[in-house]
Amino acid sequence: MDDTIKKELYDIADYALAALTKAGASGAEVNISKSQRDEVNVDAGEFSLVRTTLGSSLNIRAIVGGKRGTAATNRHDRESIDAAVAAAIAGAESSEPDDAEIIADGVGEHTFTIGAAAGSLDKMFDRKQEFLAQVKAELPEIDVMQFVTQFNSGNQLYANTNGSRLTCASGRYSTSITFSAREGDNVTSMNGSGYSSHEFDTPILDHDFVRRALGEMKAQLHTVPVDGKFVGTLVAAPDCLSDFLNSMVGSIEDSSLISGTSPWKDKLGQTVADSRLNIELDPFYPRITAGSPYDGNGNLCERSEIIKDGVLVNFALSQYGSRKTGLPMLRAENGFIVGAGDTALDDIIAGIDDGLLINRFSGGSPAQNGDFSGVAKNSFLVKNGKITDAVSETMISGNLFEMLNNIVAISSDVQCDGGSVVPYAAFRGVTISGK
Repeated sequence: MDDTIKKELYDIADYALAALTKAGASGAEVNISKSQRDEVNVDAGEFSLVRTTLGSSLNIRAIVGGKRGTAATNRHDRESIDAAVAAAIAGAESSEPDDAEIIADGVGEHTFTIGAAAGSLDKMFDRKQEFLAQVKAELPEIDVMQFVTQFNSGNQLYANTNGSRLTCASGRYSTSITFSAREGDNVTSMNGSGYSSHEFDTPILDHDFVRRALGEMKAQLHTVPVDGKFVGTLVAAPDCLSDFLNSMVGSIEDSSLISGTSPWKDKLGQTVADSRLNIELDPFYPRITAGSPYDGNGNLCERSEIIKDGVLVNFALSQYGSRKTGLPMLRAENGFIVGAGDTALDDIIAGIDDGLLINRFSGGSPAQNGDFSGVAKNSFLVKNGKITDAVSETMISGNLFEMLNNIVAISSDVQCDGGSVVPYAAFRGVTISGK
């Protein structure tokens, strides 16, 4: 981080924390950022926008007599800081006491640098032109509806009254593509793909999961309904598997554990899934480009396992949730990694007689007991070891927690989008039904 910017952020933090202490806060913290976004957009296949935008923010949390108050502003001048300080103090004074609301212990000064210092609009423009030309030549049925590429860079500082000063300079590219397929009057529903990276040197279509998503959308032009109902094997593609597993993680987060409604509230240290399942958060994993080295409360992050060899080894509790429950907090906020298996996806498919490959699930979150039911989107029948027809009007139902114990295989193939690393996984005993 540039020394001038670092001093500017320190000055803002010192002024705000001093003002909060003077106003009666027994403890306080601030999160400050200065950011820049370079953006190139395509709409309906045509370049529509090139722009650079600047941003800033200041978020405050103050503790007054065991009560919490928060405030935020997008300005860093002293008048705006004074107003935010007053709002945070007023908020604390009007709230209820809560012993779980604390300011994290001081960890001293730490400086982090993640990714590139600057992006290239020329590179972003060239990659997008290249992608549009490749899609037109190789997949003419694909209609690129919106295509956004950004380089997001910024400088952040967390500081608190216990002496923590954590700074991070970061920069990364991100791309998001929304598309459908068209053949005459036949048009599919929309789908999307995207990723983040520290560099933008690889053609977008060379990312296997982007090419696969576009190819599968083309196949969705011709769908068949599932005939009747059967219990078969569900092969969850990485994006869909992430959704299922994040629902599981949600059942062991603050609200579920504080309320006592989590079905796994007494399962710490016990087997809860197939022994091949491993889940962790690691913001420092080399293929994770969107990781954060510290959380919003100034706790330094570290690799944290959630499920190891099928055993629940950690709940996903925040600092607040940890104090409310008396259980350890999870010292990572992002970098979602599911351990790969030892079987290629093609070999997993070859071993399935009746099943469904599902790319998206539309049905909301599972019930507290894990039961779920919803629509399989962008999905394909698997028959006698082969992926066959794209399907329409297909429902799936089952129980999430039972599925985790009914794993057929986990693929050696993984999808890495910069924020997560996730394989395919096959689960037996899922109900699949059509008309």
